[in-house]
Formats: sequence, C-alpha cells, structure tokens
Amino acid sequence: MSFNCPKFIEEFKNYVDKLEAKTILEVGAKSGELMDAVGGAGIDINPMRDDVKKCDIRKYRGKKHELAFSSGMIEHYTKEDAIKVLKAIAKASSKYVLTYVPNSNCKAYMNAKTKTKAEWGNELDYTAETLAGLHEEIGLTVVDSGVAGTEWAKRFGAEPSEGYLVYCLAKK
Repeated sequence: MSFNCPKFIEEFKNYVDKLEAKTILEVGAKSGELMDAVGGAGIDINPMRDDVKKCDIRKYRGKKHELAFSSGMIEHYTKEDAIKVLKAIAKASSKYVLTYVPNSNCKAYMNAKTKTKAEWGNELDYTAETLAGLHEEIGLTVVDSGVAGTEWAKRFGAEPSEGYLVYCLAKK
C-alpha cells in the first residue's frame, strides 16, 4: 500500500506536468512516491529509501531545481520554523515552490484528528489562504492556490468534506 492516496498521486503528477519544470526536487521525500511520479530527486531528514538523499533542507547546498516542492512536511513545524523551512525550499528553487499541507477545512480529516493519539494529531493545519500568506510572507509571488486530495479525504471519514490538502504554487 502506498503512503499517498493513488488518486492524489495522479492529480499531483498532472498538476506538476503542466509546469514543464525540467528539474524537480522533493523536500521531505520520505516515501519518494511523489518524486517518482514526476521524475525528480528527493531529500529527507530520515528517508525510507536509499535513492532519497539524507539531508535537512536548511543545510542543503546542492543545485537549484526549477521546481522545489514539499507535501505533508511544513505542518510538522511551528509557524516560525515553517517559515525558515519554506525559505530554505525557496533557496533550492530557481523558479517555482509548491507546497501541500493538510486542510483545516476538511471536516473528515479534522474529525479524525480530534480522535487520534497519533503524531499527526498535533500538526498544524492551513487553509489555502493562510498557506498562500506564508509564501507571500517570505517574498514569493503566489501563482495559484487551492484544495486537492478530495479522494484522500474519504480515507478519514464519509462526511462531505473539502479535499484533505491545500496547496500553494509560488514563483521566485
């Protein structure tokens, strides 16, 4: 079983393909599934795979990529640290920064979150607007933002919900 919802992987790939980025870096590529979907490279503090470089983005000194993205990562940091991490992701990019995080307007996810004792129960949640604001706060220009992962939300519960994730695409 994959970590990510297969429908989300397909949705993500279609979105990234439209950007026509020649070089792509996934930051926080623990499982590497999204990296694989778009033919990119990946780094992670604690990777599960040998082809994902062990590295904290705040210490990354590698080449810049046209697209640097993260999915399910910055919500694990305080807002202050999320800003530092997002700035580091932006430094790894020559063109685009794309970020996906849990959506605080996803009722199924939020209901499941209140009932869990798992680590993800303590992570931060964002709306498309607050995530876009975080990108603007570090000086990026927001190109697009919205909701993704509608099928994924169904993994958390049957109640009608927005998608599980919100995203922000920003340009340097």
